[in-house]
Amino acid sequence: MSEQEYFPVVSNNLPKHIKKGHQLVFSRQDLSAREADMFALMIAHMKVEDWHNVTPHYEFSSQQLSEWLHVESKHVGSNLSPVANRLASRKIGIKLETDKGDVEFDYRPLFKHIAYKNGVLRMVPNDMLKSEYIEYNQGFALINTRNFFDVKKEYSKRLYELLSRFKDKGFEMHSQNINELKGVFGLLDEAGKLKKDKGSFKNNSVFMKRCIRESIKELSEHPQIKKELLFLESPQGDKGFELIKKGRSITGIKFLFRWIKLGTVDELNQHDAIKTIKELELKRLQNSIQLSEPELEALAISYRYVGHEEKAMKVEESLAKRHLQQNHTDNEQDELSSLMDKLDSLSELSDNPDY
Repeated sequence: MSEQEYFPVVSNNLPKHIKKGHQLVFSRQDLSAREADMFALMIAHMKVEDWHNVTPHYEFSSQQLSEWLHVESKHVGSNLSPVANRLASRKIGIKLETDKGDVEFDYRPLFKHIAYKNGVLRMVPNDMLKSEYIEYNQGFALINTRNFFDVKKEYSKRLYELLSRFKDKGFEMHSQNINELKGVFGLLDEAGKLKKDKGSFKNNSVFMKRCIRESIKELSEHPQIKKELLFLESPQGDKGFELIKKGRSITGIKFLFRWIKLGTVDELNQHDAIKTIKELELKRLQNSIQLSEPELEALAISYRYVGHEEKAMKVEESLAKRHLQQNHTDNEQDELSSLMDKLDSLSELSDNPDY
C-alpha cells in the first residue's frame, strides 16, 4: 500500500446523517438519483481525520450496498457498476468570488478514481476538493441519510439537501435567484448556459413544475420527511414557496418551510404525552391564553406520540405561520431602521430644514 493511501474503516451501521459543507450544497452538480445516492454514501462515512496527510479510499461491500441503497443483492453489480462508471466523470462547479466581487464557478472532478469490481465499490475523492469536503466554517447541511436514500427523484433529493442547510432557527434561508437555482439543480453548463439536453427548462414554468413543485410534493408526501419538514402556503396559495417577480418575469424564489423538532419524541411516555395535551389545551381553550412557541412544540410532539397526526400537523402549521409572521415583522423593522438612518443622514446634509 502506498504511503498516500488510507482506507478508513466503514462501519456496518449506516451513519444517521450526511454532513455536507455549504460549498458542496450550493455547488453546480448534475447527478442522477442513483449517482447522488452513491456520492452521499461516501460523504456520510467521511470524517475530517480521514484526510490527515493522505487521500482516503472508501470501500463498500455488495452486502452493504444492497442493504443501504435498497438493491437486490444479486443485482448490485449490474445496477451499480454503470452508475459508478458515469459518476467517475462527473464534475461539480464550486462558487468563487473574485477580488472585484464577480461570481465565477470552478469545475472540478468529484473523484480521482471510482470503480465497482469483485463485489466491492471503491471511491477515491478528488483531493482538489478537500476543503469543500471537510471544511464547515461556512456552515453545513445535516441531511437525514435514510430519508435521503428513500427519496426517489433527483430534483427532490437536491431540494431536500438544500433545505437541510437551514435547520437552525437563527439562520434563515434568503430568497434565491432563479438562475442560480437552475445551476444548483444541475441545468447549467460551465459557461452558465442551459445544457443542450435541458433546453425545455428555458421556460421558467417547466423549471417551477419539475424542480420545485414536484419536488415539494414528493417531500411533503413522504411518510417520514413530512414529520420533520413542514411546507407553508404563500399568500398566493403556492405550497412551499413564494415567487419573486420583476414585472411578469420570475426573478427568484423564497422557500417557505419550517423544520420541526422531533428529538424529544423518544423521551416521552404515554402518561407524559396525555398530561401535556391536557394541560396545554385547557390553558388555551378554557383560559384563552395563546401558547408560546416551546409550548406549541411540546403539544405537537405529544399529539404525534399518541398517534394524532392530524392534530400534530395543525399545531405545527400554526407554529410555522407564527414564525413567518415574526420574520416579516423583523424585516419590516429592519427596513424602518434603515429608512430612519438614511433620513437622519439627509437631514444633516441639508441643515435639517423645517417641515
